[in-house]
Amino acid sequence: MTQPDHGTPEYWAAHRPDQPAVISGSTVLTYRQWNEAADRVAEGLARQGLRPGDRLGMRFRLAPEWFVIQRALQKLGVAQVAVNWRLTPEETLYILRDSDAKGLACNDIDVTGWAGHDIGLLITVAQTSEAAGVRYEDLLETDNTPARFGPVQPLLVMYTSGTTGRPRGVPPTNPAESPDPARLFRYALSVAGTPPQHDGVIALLTMPVHHGAGPQISARTAAHGGTIVSLDPFDAEQALRLIHEHRIESWVGVPTMLQRVQKLPEQVFARYDLTCLRQIGLGAAPVPQSLKRWVVERFGDGVLWESYGASEPGMISYTPPEFQLSKPGTSGRPYDGVEIAIVDRNWERLPTGQVGEIAVSTPIVLRHYLGGPDLGQDVIKDGFYRTGDVGYLDEDGFVYITDRIKDMIVAGGVNIYPAEIEKALASHPEIVEAAVIGIPDDDFGEKPLAYIITTPGTKPTEDELLEHLAGQLARYKRPREFVMVDDLPRNPVGKVLKNELRQPYWEGRHRNV
Repeated sequence: MTQPDHGTPEYWAAHRPDQPAVISGSTVLTYRQWNEAADRVAEGLARQGLRPGDRLGMRFRLAPEWFVIQRALQKLGVAQVAVNWRLTPEETLYILRDSDAKGLACNDIDVTGWAGHDIGLLITVAQTSEAAGVRYEDLLETDNTPARFGPVQPLLVMYTSGTTGRPRGVPPTNPAESPDPARLFRYALSVAGTPPQHDGVIALLTMPVHHGAGPQISARTAAHGGTIVSLDPFDAEQALRLIHEHRIESWVGVPTMLQRVQKLPEQVFARYDLTCLRQIGLGAAPVPQSLKRWVVERFGDGVLWESYGASEPGMISYTPPEFQLSKPGTSGRPYDGVEIAIVDRNWERLPTGQVGEIAVSTPIVLRHYLGGPDLGQDVIKDGFYRTGDVGYLDEDGFVYITDRIKDMIVAGGVNIYPAEIEKALASHPEIVEAAVIGIPDDDFGEKPLAYIITTPGTKPTEDELLEHLAGQLARYKRPREFVMVDDLPRNPVGKVLKNELRQPYWEGRHRNV
């Protein structure tokens, strides 16, 4: 490749060199600076032995160095193996070995522990010259660097959250292997164009870069020659401050982030002008209808977009602003090139309106995990992948997610869906977030228990919570117990790990649901 593809950082470095590409705290990288730094780091990594087709672990908190290193890898044709920075050394080593990564790049504060492991190439950030590995700062000093060009989209190896057993790697899509290139092209255009963006867009990045969302938001913003303003760790008021100061137009987050913003006192909102915000995207978890209504009331009726997807099949559906209130509870309609079916245990399709498991066919449905055999017909059949989500389709083809199969509570033979209880609890003014699980019950087999995070300085009583739920849920659905916590265990994208909440209650029993 002798010329950069349109929409790559290299393209904008030539056409808009002084445009801010990344703003992270006090650090500002223009497209020229980003590209030049990535060229130097790419050459330095090439001299360390990295070659096209290799893989390298990326264990990062969101920081300017991540943008440079990941772009350098794209220039080299090296796939990024996303590693959650919260993982233990053993968990990290498992992913590196399972993916056959050539090494690890990280911005860990303390890297001494990695020196005792055979991980190959270790790239560090902000370490002294005596520290183990190759310093990012030294790579930046690489001289005689040729200009390199990479693709718009990064090569990503994502690992599933590992809620059961070991995490499994999802390899990057290879367009050359697609049996239907025209369908893949339509799908890619649909996903990339939803919601539509304009050149020079200013976007707030709060999603982690050890999950697909962070790198994709970064790539999509850069494709339009836009500016990425990063925030890590997430803080609700700081998000509003950045929107105000940088005139943020687009923000993609998870429902928990917006729920924390929603709970801010009104006097906090009064400090910031948020009229610049044109798009709010939500995904990774079902969005409570009460939160959708609040976003529409606060930011306008043309702002909110919702998306639904999974690591194995890719993006599945989206909800544009005009359906947020007219289709309450929906997770949207399929992207172009996607088909959704509701099936029973035997893969028989269920009629419109009937609840079953959501199965999807997309042009990038996973055939096998990294290094593993082809998936069996219990998971994938005739191109359809079982998502593990429970839901239904309405007469207009909109999908509705009611719960996860493994999260469903069966009490006295009756199905109870935790998501319904969580939505009801989240409507309480003093509750920031709720997670409901099933715990053992001698009479009914299971009963619901709710973990609750409240707003600072509040602690609603059990009687108050039950009274709040009385008008919304039947008696058998109401939790029998409430546990107040400061935080909840989460996977890389912020989903609550309910298996960790359930485990103490089911330990030593023959079943765990």
